[in-house]
Amino acid sequence: MTWNGKNSHYLLGPTIEIDVSDPSQSWQWLINDGFQFIPTLLIGFRFKLKSDTDYDTSSQIMFDATMLLLEHAQDAVLLSNYELIVLQRLGGQLTFNSDHHMWSDDWLKSRLTIPFEHRPLPSPLL
Repeated sequence: MTWNGKNSHYLLGPTIEIDVSDPSQSWQWLINDGFQFIPTLLIGFRFKLKSDTDYDTSSQIMFDATMLLLEHAQDAVLLSNYELIVLQRLGGQLTFNSDHHMWSDDWLKSRLTIPFEHRPLPSPLL
């Protein structure tokens, strides 16, 4: 993966694009209302899929990037389409949404050594 070289905050790869920005004030208040924390960073993942292999690679990259970011963050939420919860860490508790298709319980157990839950997470944004 390489930075796009245009002085912006996009990381480009063959199967995924990652962009970083400051969240707007309206987005900060929306997240605060739904999850009781104010985000200071907005990171977007966009899959560029051509095959199932691309999906597996992209979801692994997104997982690795998210876990790295969580090492340096307090509360966080990973949303799909800005509203469906993929995972959240609130009050130190890491929870993956079992209703979301991104990662299965077995897949998570094979990669994580930290405590986590895998259960349905209804979104307060819907």
